[in-house]
Amino acid sequence: MKLNRGKMLALLFLIAGAAFVSAQGGPGMGMGNQGVMGPGAVREWFRSLNLTDDDLDKLDKILGSRELELEKAQNEIRIYQTQVANMLLDPNPDMRAIEEAISKSLVNEKTVRIIQIERQVAIRKIFGEERWQSILFLVREARMSEKMGKFSDSFSAKGFSSQEADRYGRLLAILRRVM
Repeated sequence: MKLNRGKMLALLFLIAGAAFVSAQGGPGMGMGNQGVMGPGAVREWFRSLNLTDDDLDKLDKILGSRELELEKAQNEIRIYQTQVANMLLDPNPDMRAIEEAISKSLVNEKTVRIIQIERQVAIRKIFGEERWQSILFLVREARMSEKMGKFSDSFSAKGFSSQEADRYGRLLAILRRVM
């Protein structure tokens, strides 16, 4: 299951948006704690998840559900956006054609959003509220670390047992799919 960067960003924005709205409780999750945390803090958040291999399999399965439909809808959106951009290059653009392209794009955007929400709800049901909040936190931290070029520092696997390192590696691969 391979996700392109656009797909990862779209899912990340959904999860990050949910994190922004629901970032309450738990140490370090408040709005005043914006920024990249060190590897020790990230490791503690990971450990607090108490993830099993089964949990990671479920998370992977959720993110894989309707993947082809999601990717097609995202591709269609890009096509319609390009069409609109090209039409706008015309000195006298056909507003009806622009409106049609935008309407078709919105249908696909709805599909993307619904799939993202279905995934979010499924993850929340499986993991419970507390672990859900921690997953959102880790996604947000991963995104900030990536933007700052510190992903490999903040999300280092040093200090983990081999079993923890394997699970951590799987979780990081999953987080990268949503980034």
